[in-house]
Amino acid sequence: MSALGLLMAMAGAFCAAWSLSDRRGGASALGADDGLSDLLARIGRWGPVARMREQGRCARLAAACAEGVPEMLDILNLGLSAGLSFDAALDLYCNRFDGELSALMERARLGWGLGLSSRAEALEDLAGTTGVPALSRFASAVSESLEFGTPLASTLEHQANAIRLERKHQVEEAIEKVPVKMLLPMGALVLPAMLVAVLGPILAPALTGLAS
Repeated sequence: MSALGLLMAMAGAFCAAWSLSDRRGGASALGADDGLSDLLARIGRWGPVARMREQGRCARLAAACAEGVPEMLDILNLGLSAGLSFDAALDLYCNRFDGELSALMERARLGWGLGLSSRAEALEDLAGTTGVPALSRFASAVSESLEFGTPLASTLEHQANAIRLERKHQVEEAIEKVPVKMLLPMGALVLPAMLVAVLGPILAPALTGLAS
């Protein structure tokens, strides 16, 4: 179903609810409110609406986690450079910071701490759940470090710098696209007004002569 069709269906449902409450009048205002609440709940559980809400929730989760990745990498890098183990450095991050990413990391750390999964599996599952590419690279780097004994601090520092550089390029690209996006509203709104202002005085005498 298209977005227009979905909006029309929701508008029809709201109109029906309003009509229902209007027919009941003042007989039972509480019952009308209950009926409207029940209708809204049914709309919220409707397939397309539920899918849109879930997609929005996943998008917000991915954006929040992606924003917190560089900060997490910096804290882990500082902890590892200070001689802490990976789990201790991760505990430091989870205890000092609040947010979606720290909560998910705390849950994953608790999972491998209780033996429910390995560290690599827990981090890979977290990356798959959020859909953030930076977390996938982080999980791979941790797995390789634990398997081959390679230093992890320098790898995390490199990843944090790469993420910040990537964001900088994204912001620069967005700024460069602004003039292109402004062409359409300028052409649709500004240009006709300019034509009227410039050609109006010229065409007015001619139109007056034709009318007379």
